[in-house]
Amino acid sequence: MVKQLILSIALGITGLSTSEVEVIAGNDDAYQISGRYLLTQDAIGAPTVAKKAATCIGCKWHLQRICPDESVTNHLGYDCTKPASYACASGSRYQIWFLDEGLWRPGDWQLRGSSCIGPRGPTAITQLHQEVTDSAVGYLPELIVKLQPKTNSLVNLPTKVKVKSANQFRFNVEVAGIPVEVTATASYRYEFRDGHQVTTSSREINHVYRNRGEYPIKVTAIWLATWSTALHGTNPVAGNDLTQSKTVATSVLAARGRLIMR
Repeated sequence: MVKQLILSIALGITGLSTSEVEVIAGNDDAYQISGRYLLTQDAIGAPTVAKKAATCIGCKWHLQRICPDESVTNHLGYDCTKPASYACASGSRYQIWFLDEGLWRPGDWQLRGSSCIGPRGPTAITQLHQEVTDSAVGYLPELIVKLQPKTNSLVNLPTKVKVKSANQFRFNVEVAGIPVEVTATASYRYEFRDGHQVTTSSREINHVYRNRGEYPIKVTAIWLATWSTALHGTNPVAGNDLTQSKTVATSVLAARGRLIMR
């Protein structure tokens, strides 16, 4: 029976997208997954399997529903007439078969426990990232930028640009029933509009203008986020979708010379 299942898994993954693309496809009885997905807290075999599922880009997974027919006495090693042995608080329990990066033979598949999957199917990490990003927008601190001098700067003397707002924030969000803690840290891109720009983690920077003129200084906060759970550890949120920009204007004047009698 195990050999037959391994063979059906090998046939079932034929035609999946490349491992660089996260794909979740299937029906209520089985899912074939290429890429990363989110295992829930009730996974048997966690946390090593959950961490692998969340981080392994090149892995393949086959999730086989346990006991779709409750009248069967033996299905995947379970007595379906005794639902307490495979019950879930929500959804259905699935066996987890795993194929590591670089492996492809039917015999390379490993049974790595089981997990409950909700009626919407497995959650891709890309979906988690999108939900985290959407939620984070409401937590972004207002971008506050100040100049020194406040109004007129002078040629060949430093103009100080200071970000007065926080460069880190933390919040919690629930994704697929799992509490997720998100931490975001900002770096800053300073565009001085005289041909110079700098990207740095510093909230304070000096710039010297060499010519008179009006210079709208643009500051962009680029937030890099990580998500973590007790089960999955800490992982980066892909992409740079969390950004803020603010422009402050300064007039750069020539310093007046004065004659001093000695």
